[in-house]
Amino acid sequence: MRTTVCIAAILGCVATSATAQAFQDLDFDSASVPIGSDGYPVPYLTWAQGAPGWGHSAGDSTDYIGFLPNLGYSQTYVLLQSPYGAASGPYGLGMRSGNYIEGDPGSAFVQAFISQTGTLAPNAVSVSLLASNMRFELTLNGTHIDMKPVGLDPGSPTYQDDLLDYSGEWTGDVSGFAGQTVELKIMDMQWPPNPPLFIVDQIQFLPSVPEPSSATLCALGVLGALLARRRRHPGRLGIASGESTDAFI
Repeated sequence: MRTTVCIAAILGCVATSATAQAFQDLDFDSASVPIGSDGYPVPYLTWAQGAPGWGHSAGDSTDYIGFLPNLGYSQTYVLLQSPYGAASGPYGLGMRSGNYIEGDPGSAFVQAFISQTGTLAPNAVSVSLLASNMRFELTLNGTHIDMKPVGLDPGSPTYQDDLLDYSGEWTGDVSGFAGQTVELKIMDMQWPPNPPLFIVDQIQFLPSVPEPSSATLCALGVLGALLARRRRHPGRLGIASGESTDAFI
């Protein structure tokens, strides 16, 4: 009976692990930039090449990602190399809100965003990212996450002015979503006329204290139960009475 319970526990661990969906390319460094026949990087990338795993806002020119300096004139996405905006690793992603139709100021204005779905670790407490300015919104399953600038003192008399010029790390509490599969969305909240490029990089979901993965903990727990049972009842597991059990320790 106990052996059956242990097997069921192992299968349960495997099933739980299989339902998890990993986020992709949170640091935007998984891009693949082809080289053209002229020997230079191609100026426009598919999303699978430039930002694998990410979705984006709709528009007549948003089905590709420009590779600097191909920025476009309206709603724009661009893969940036250091030192033009990549704050960590070789690449960062820039986006700019703009009109739905490229170059048509009469078409609807669209807030540019990137999004993808993934599963947070059971011990996830906070989300951290690098952003070029404060004018963005991060949501999980449509819920606004209050993002705070790291390194600025809210009690400072110049805090509001400092906030306007701040470019760096932001963090927010996501503990209420720990262990859940969620849609992550980051939206450029800048408005016309001529909003600058908003740059984002190095998105991370962080635990309070580093812990082993749930699958590892589950496997260790089952193994511990099996070892304890072998020590108590060696004969029931096919071990002759009096035979050493050191090989199972």
